[in-house]
Amino acid sequence: MTPKPQELPKLYSMFSIGLVTFFCSLLAGGYLLYANYKALGMRKMAHYVLATTIAVFAVFLWVLSAYIEGASNTAEELPQLSITLNLVAAVAQAIVAVLATQFLQGPMFATFKEMQGNYHSTWQAFFIGLCAAFLISMLMALIAGLTRM
Repeated sequence: MTPKPQELPKLYSMFSIGLVTFFCSLLAGGYLLYANYKALGMRKMAHYVLATTIAVFAVFLWVLSAYIEGASNTAEELPQLSITLNLVAAVAQAIVAVLATQFLQGPMFATFKEMQGNYHSTWQAFFIGLCAAFLISMLMALIAGLTRM
């Protein structure tokens, strides 16, 4: 028996996941993937996606940090992040998120569309992304403060 559209859980669309990842972070986009799996009752896959997202995001930050540190010889020469570097980082994260979403949930989105399922608002997804960006900023400031002691 096929469920009615109103009986289906709301999911975050691929567009929302890509947009949130581009403007906020890979961690925010990964959380939306996690939320989709959780809404569908696939808790094991949800936890796997969340753990993988955290690991990939940590590696991304480490690589970016190593690049920035390698670009300067002294603390006074630490470069300000240029607009180009920010755009490249945002685009790279968005590409990773969209490819992962397509690979992991692409067929599910096609079925969801056929069943006329509803998606969460892009604004709701963006709000989640902004909250994630704020938390990441606070965590990075805390870590930076602790490393200077």
